[in-house]
Amino acid sequence: MTKKENEDYKNKINELEHKNITITKKENEEDKNKIKKLELIIKEKDSKINELENKTKKLELIIKEKDSKINNLEIKIKEFKNKLNNNNYIYRIKELENEIEKYKNYCLLPGEKLITIKFISTDQSINFNTFAKKNDHFAKLEFSLYEHYPQYKDTETFFLVNGIKVNKHRTLEENKIKDNDILTLKEFNELI
Repeated sequence: MTKKENEDYKNKINELEHKNITITKKENEEDKNKIKKLELIIKEKDSKINELENKTKKLELIIKEKDSKINNLEIKIKEFKNKLNNNNYIYRIKELENEIEKYKNYCLLPGEKLITIKFISTDQSINFNTFAKKNDHFAKLEFSLYEHYPQYKDTETFFLVNGIKVNKHRTLEENKIKDNDILTLKEFNELI
């Protein structure tokens, strides 16, 4: 090989080495950029993971609180069931039911029923609930009302049921007073 050829080869080798270094540097830069992008993605994913872990911890605390409340309620339900199953309570309830039935049989004739009646006044000072039999005279209920509201005892009053004046000397049935009717007390001086 001649000196010139040798020189050419050296130049070509240098040129190739330079190209190789340039390509390697460029590839290194690209790899560095890819690594930076991947590191950013990893940081974002780590942040999301941390956020989800925090949410999970909060939810676990909420679940523990709910579980505790459920356990407390289950204990209370068991206590309540035990009380219900206690023979003393059941016996007392049956005893009271028998007393109520005896009282109904004592007070009511066969076929009679109690009805509930509500008294109100136009000035809203009366709000009185009572019960009676259909064949009771209205005067009996009026007397009961005046026992609770004595301020009306000496006033001249009349009563309305469904807009119709009540005859104080007749029975509830004759006055067509039914269960859950509302009777309005009015004073005669209200008409003036």
